[in-house]
Amino acid sequence: MFSLNYRKSGWLNRYLFFRASTPFELTEPYLEFSEGDFGAENFDDCLYAEVKENGILFGCPVISTPLQNLAKKLNFPEQQGGTILLYLETLFSVALIENQSLTSNSPDEDSFSYQTRLLKIILLALKYYLPGSFYRIRQDAALQELLAKNETLNGALKKLERVLLDSVTLQGYSSLGNRQNNFAFSKLYFFLLWARENADNETSAPASFHEMDMQLREEMIVIFTALIWADDYVDSTERQVLEKYIFQTGLDEAKQKELALRINEPVKIEDLHSSFTSFIIAGYLVEQLILLSLIDNQEAWQERELIEKISRQLGLSSEKLEQLYCSVAEFFSVHNERLEFLKNNAAVKQFQDYMNDKVVKLVKKNVANIMNEIKETKELSELLVKATTQPLTAREKQKVQEQLLDIARSIPALAIFALPGGGILLPVLIKVLPFNILPSSFQEAPVSSQ
Repeated sequence: MFSLNYRKSGWLNRYLFFRASTPFELTEPYLEFSEGDFGAENFDDCLYAEVKENGILFGCPVISTPLQNLAKKLNFPEQQGGTILLYLETLFSVALIENQSLTSNSPDEDSFSYQTRLLKIILLALKYYLPGSFYRIRQDAALQELLAKNETLNGALKKLERVLLDSVTLQGYSSLGNRQNNFAFSKLYFFLLWARENADNETSAPASFHEMDMQLREEMIVIFTALIWADDYVDSTERQVLEKYIFQTGLDEAKQKELALRINEPVKIEDLHSSFTSFIIAGYLVEQLILLSLIDNQEAWQERELIEKISRQLGLSSEKLEQLYCSVAEFFSVHNERLEFLKNNAAVKQFQDYMNDKVVKLVKKNVANIMNEIKETKELSELLVKATTQPLTAREKQKVQEQLLDIARSIPALAIFALPGGGILLPVLIKVLPFNILPSSFQEAPVSSQ
């Protein structure tokens, strides 16, 4: 058994020492990987679901109480620890799952223990995030022994700590209630792309993936500039936000100055270009545009036409764009207290009201179909009958909510709104359905009948 001196070790060392003996638990998007049902073609879909749920995609980390407690236990930096830990948990868990999937048919598969795989991902992360550095670290030693005694590895981890603090979090921002770096997702995504390419062996340098990351950041700033000029006027809030985004890109100083100057002139749709057409990048970009369209505290839909044009350029259908709007509203409905920069924002209120009214109308229009589905779902019907005479347990209430969402997914008009959290659709279902079906314990304030 190897012990760790907490006073001498860094927080990244402590985290990896903890993870060496505590394997990750699969999150919802990745559960089917354990059953061997998912392959490489599903990597982006699963990652997208993961980073939307935990807020990394939106630049708004969702720090759960267990995660916050773990950050404190491992003595992470006080202000930035929750965000950094969330990033590390996502990076290492996803990279491990993907690596195992890609190498599952390897003749040496049986010799790969959990710690061997984790060490492999650690070394890939060092090579990617510390470009130009070279570390000779044994790969045949036990991971915990290396973390406890290997000075070369621990020196590299110390350097990686500084890189993560500078590029994943924002100086002066706490890990709760404020946005993390807007481009933390791209930093994560291009590492995973490179790690997929090097699943079997470290055969390529990561330089081209760093270049793609920087190119995406630059193109996003230009597209953001087009959005804030959509109404031919840029107010001070929009300018300040975009200047912060430019700083967050981490591009060289000359490029940042060039982009800052570009804010002064309108960017038209015909001037826009995107080098990336993958679904996950398109979704990431459009959802960032939707959030940006809300920042100026004005009418939330004045930039929608431009967002629609950009979405078409990225190959997204109108139905997919509608789903992205819904996804942003869903996240905000569940985690609005964490989107500090959108609090007390009139545009956000309009956005929420618009989405809520839209869902209310669709639910009312499809009440008959929903009722038929409820009657055919034996467990749900029984639980609802039970609820009329006695309180449901927390688990039973959860089952009711899950099955209501399952029913909504089976109805085409509602499927697009039946997202995993149910933040928009579930309250509407609970309020709008007939009172004699749903118990009073599920009823809240009445919903608009518009």
